[in-house]
Amino acid sequence: MKDLLLLAALGAIGSLARYHFGGFVHTTANRALASEREFPFGTLMVNTTGSFLIGLLAGSAGTGFLDTPTANLLAAGLCGSFTTFSTLCVDTQRLLRDRRPGFLAMNLALSFTLGPLAAWAGLTLARP
Repeated sequence: MKDLLLLAALGAIGSLARYHFGGFVHTTANRALASEREFPFGTLMVNTTGSFLIGLLAGSAGTGFLDTPTANLLAAGLCGSFTTFSTLCVDTQRLLRDRRPGFLAMNLALSFTLGPLAAWAGLTLARP
């Protein structure tokens, strides 16, 4: 029961962090670029950061620094609620609907390049 409460608390923290951090990045980046039509910078940054954190947790699991159950709780609760594949899918559909193929290709290319690279960096950094 204690683990479920911890998982729920971590999920709440992760979703609040995603909402505020993603919104801040999205608004700030689009304002700085004076973008008439917005690009989903917030989703890209949240998913890239979350991929790095999950890689870091996975690499740290069972090392003595972090036990595997704790790493799994943090990954599922905090990072699972922080990252957002579903929003990436909605962003993709919006870019399709708005007929913005260049932004669509850039968003998917960046998401599926930066995410795995960030996870690799986290795993590499956590290695003893």
